[in-house]
Amino acid sequence: MQIINNKIILLLIISIFFVQNIYCDGKRKNFLSHGPSVSAFSQGETSLNSLDDPSVIYYNSSLLSYFDYNNISLSRYNLFDGTSYNAGTINYRLFNNLFLGFSAIDLASGDIEIRKDAFDNSKTVNTNQWAYILAVATNIKPIDTSIGINLKYIYYDLYAKKDGGFAMDIGLSKYFDNVDIKYTQAKFGVGLSMQNIFGTGIKLDEYKEDFQYIFRLSTMMEIPVIYRFETKDTVTLSLDIVNEDTYNELFAGLEYKLMGKYAIRCGYYPEHITAGFGINISAVTVNYSIDFNELDLINRFSLAYRWNKKKKLETELEKEAQAALNQDKLSQQQAQKMFDKAKEFYNKKQYLYSTDLLQKIIIDYPTYDSPNVYCNKIKKLMNEKASSSYESDFDEYAYWSGYKNYYEGNYDQCLKEWMKYLQFDNKNKEVTEYYNKVNDIVTNTIEEQKKKQFEYEANTLLKNGIILYKNKQWVECIKHMEKLQEFLKSTQYTNTSFNYYSSAKGYIDKSVKELTKTLKNTIKPERKNIQEEKEEEIFIDEKLAEDKYKEGLILYAKGKYFEAEKMFELTLRLNPNHQKAINALKHLK
Repeated sequence: MQIINNKIILLLIISIFFVQNIYCDGKRKNFLSHGPSVSAFSQGETSLNSLDDPSVIYYNSSLLSYFDYNNISLSRYNLFDGTSYNAGTINYRLFNNLFLGFSAIDLASGDIEIRKDAFDNSKTVNTNQWAYILAVATNIKPIDTSIGINLKYIYYDLYAKKDGGFAMDIGLSKYFDNVDIKYTQAKFGVGLSMQNIFGTGIKLDEYKEDFQYIFRLSTMMEIPVIYRFETKDTVTLSLDIVNEDTYNELFAGLEYKLMGKYAIRCGYYPEHITAGFGINISAVTVNYSIDFNELDLINRFSLAYRWNKKKKLETELEKEAQAALNQDKLSQQQAQKMFDKAKEFYNKKQYLYSTDLLQKIIIDYPTYDSPNVYCNKIKKLMNEKASSSYESDFDEYAYWSGYKNYYEGNYDQCLKEWMKYLQFDNKNKEVTEYYNKVNDIVTNTIEEQKKKQFEYEANTLLKNGIILYKNKQWVECIKHMEKLQEFLKSTQYTNTSFNYYSSAKGYIDKSVKELTKTLKNTIKPERKNIQEEKEEEIFIDEKLAEDKYKEGLILYAKGKYFEAEKMFELTLRLNPNHQKAINALKHLK
């Protein structure tokens, strides 16, 4: 990951240097500096994260390759003194990896008054400025980078003078999914667009005027907000550096998206502050933005409709995937109630109740990240508070220290700390309940012996699993850690067993990740020697293979075909005889 990050940083540095040092003969700005995308405009005219608005082809046509649906959009910008800026845009998936887009844009047309001199009677005339864009985009699969080209025809009708000219844009875009950030995984994007790099210019007077060159280096980062059980809220930060007229200018945007449907946006571009919102209702998207500038407020609206030309498949895979998705939704509803209750305990500072409930969710619903993030957050807070020498509230310090020792299994010290706490607040139901629970274990000799035996067996299983991981025996490590998890579920020492469970889950996840790296693009890998095949047959994990197959079905039902394909391949890596996974891969390919 560090190598990838270094490459990204190097690419950004080179690109910034590139746009700073070419085409330095300045040309005045006009409407060609701004695009018709309302959602991009409300984020300070940054573009990489506006993949629900086809008008972004004005900024970078390569983004068409990332659209999930065919799109059509109508936009209107109310400008000054009755003038307006109107646009219609459509993008269409022509083939599996070839996208077409078209825009017709009415650029600041309206009535103007002309006079020969200051004393002449004014004459009202109509002006028209239009731009037509034909875009094509594709994804270069070996490097997973999107490329797009715009062909533009721009027409000026200034009453007395008329002319039109052609221009061309080129754009590149690339996204990196699952970029590791503390507690979560973000999406990172980088793009470069070069506008009007070839063109005929327009001649309205004695001299021909070329279209100005615009170079845009774009970056974005989408970060999941760990608040709900299934994370659907995101915060997107975007930053563009634009080179135009020999100047480098900064464009910045921020978007908060709620449940993938409602977006609140704000942004900045030189001397302007923007804001807006977006709403997705079924296949329709409504966007609004406002520009706070020194002259007046400018309101912008757009309406978009999405559709998919592919016919709905009615295969057995489709039915099975939908059934898995429905089952997942039912279990998720129950887990969401538990998660909401755990957050309620958290807000009331009842961290023991909250932690135990979160640990139960993590064990029963291991595919979701939010409960794990909250649990780690509480434990980190408690450990920091219990280790601090600056806390003045003695009773709170006793609570934190008791918490820390409880989840580390140091019951004698835990009792001492909570006994101190109860001297200050003997009516605290939570601490009293857990104090009695720990006291029963400590005073019961048989229970104490069981605990020691449990610690010994759990520790032995964990160490043996780690050895298998270090020896790169991924499948065997997974099976061994699953055995440890099953052992832990049968014990009553939930406070200490979760520490082992969490460690086992971590090694399972790391082993799965290592296995994923070995996946091949074929359904069945090339045959190895007989001895290797026999060894792999010994380490077949049918249980985990079935779990990964179900995860693949849910991803498939959600339309995440690339991720589903990887999950089906992983299923076959864990169990090469999983016929349903073989059929699913054949269907996808």
